[in-house]
Amino acid sequence: MEVFINQTPIDIFKGARLSDAVLKYSKESHKLLMNHQIWLEDERGNSMDADGRLWEGIQLFIKYKAK
Repeated sequence: MEVFINQTPIDIFKGARLSDAVLKYSKESHKLLMNHQIWLEDERGNSMDADGRLWEGIQLFIKYKAK
């Protein structure tokens, strides 16, 4: 299935969780996600849980915490 992170298409297995897609997108982003330094929102601005399931075509956007 295909999902998008920051408009980059990511091919991922069905049943994948958000953290799986972020890992495939970028190891550095995955590390930041696991350390709660970033989070992801869907195209409607809803925060997504790292363990949340994905679906075909979802658009996700990385958000950085203020320092």
